[in-house]
Amino acid sequence: MNDHPDYLRSPENACRADRRNESSAFADSIGLGKTIEGHHATVSGIVLNEAVPENIRVQFETTKNLYFYSWFVYRFHSVAQMHAYACLELALRVRFEADLHSSGGRDGERKPGLRRLLRYAIKEGYLKNEGFEAWRRTTELRARDRTMFDLLEEMNSLGVDELEFDESEIVIKDEDRDHDYLANVLENTPELRNHYAHGSSSLNGQSLGSLKLAQEIINQLWPIAPEIPR
Repeated sequence: MNDHPDYLRSPENACRADRRNESSAFADSIGLGKTIEGHHATVSGIVLNEAVPENIRVQFETTKNLYFYSWFVYRFHSVAQMHAYACLELALRVRFEADLHSSGGRDGERKPGLRRLLRYAIKEGYLKNEGFEAWRRTTELRARDRTMFDLLEEMNSLGVDELEFDESEIVIKDEDRDHDYLANVLENTPELRNHYAHGSSSLNGQSLGSLKLAQEIINQLWPIAPEIPR
């Protein structure tokens, strides 16, 4: 039997780690280590809000399992990516399909696709830039870069070679927030979904990013209810 990791495993080697994972580092409890425990910890922290319907939660957990089992079969990364987008589309359809039909859909019209569903969620204000870690991280970097540039300008004007700088004093301004991550989501997510759904032999280890994106969008559709002060 061929025990190459791209082919059907033998029972003896079913739980052997795919050697391609050796090129990736996963955080475990004692630091950086290429361990199955670290691989599991990476995905176990990606969770949906309790308000998300059970059928969507089950599909999301399936995506997480696909990512986890990519430890053994590296090509499961591609399957996990495809399933993450399918889970995302299911969530958007459950949340908005009735609204779309009641707002002008025609009888017999095919189900709205991922792009239309995302566009509706953005237009109606369910999705916001602030709900994405990538947007928040970029905003913080823009604020830091702007602050450093202002500091260099001040040093030049004072004719000094150094100034004390405390990063805790960085203030995020509107100009730092002036970038649209949602535009990238709307443009790229349907294309990536189609790339995998229509058949692809591409292989990469980026399924965690797709899983995280799906989580952030779905959680914005069913946000955590604010606590009522007592």
